[in-house]
Amino acid sequence: MEEVKNIQPDNTPSKGAKFAAALKEWGRKRIVALKVKPQTIPLAVMVITTVYFMLVLFSVSKAVQYAANDTHTSATGICVFITTLLSLLYLVSFLNAFPKRKKPNVFFIVLVGVMIAGQLACDLVYYIQMNACINGLQLSGSPMDIACRAAQPYVIGHIVLLALSAIVFALLPVYAKLIRKIDTSVKLESATENMNGKIDIQED
Repeated sequence: MEEVKNIQPDNTPSKGAKFAAALKEWGRKRIVALKVKPQTIPLAVMVITTVYFMLVLFSVSKAVQYAANDTHTSATGICVFITTLLSLLYLVSFLNAFPKRKKPNVFFIVLVGVMIAGQLACDLVYYIQMNACINGLQLSGSPMDIACRAAQPYVIGHIVLLALSAIVFALLPVYAKLIRKIDTSVKLESATENMNGKIDIQED
């Protein structure tokens, strides 16, 4: 009597399918984390802003040093100092504004906004005064002129990042609600729902 072998299809997913499923699950977990802590988004933007300023601080400080004796740059040094200090302190204040398992601290939220505004004001004063110094220089192409001009685009970049930080921070309640509406539930498929046809339980 010949034996009839029941050949079943191989349901093992391919490597591409496994990678796509793992990527989808990773994205789902990130969204779940943002649902719990949506303040991670403005914090990330602020950290990038601070890191950027620390990277360009050498060029900015070099310009301040060259223009120290110019009459147009009386406040550039103190402005750079205040910006450096606030760029670190506003990160600490932001962390205190959203303590774990507690309601947001309104005082620190307002303080973060004030610190961002303070940095913007200092950057603008620096840029305006340094620009006046550059325009007043008689020797174009001198080491002082080159150093002062080189730092100006970096300051503009910091102003743009600070403005972006302020917008993302101010809109936190808006997009936090939108993120919480995203469906991140996991749908489990029943084995009986995937069965096609009937099961033969009769003996030959």
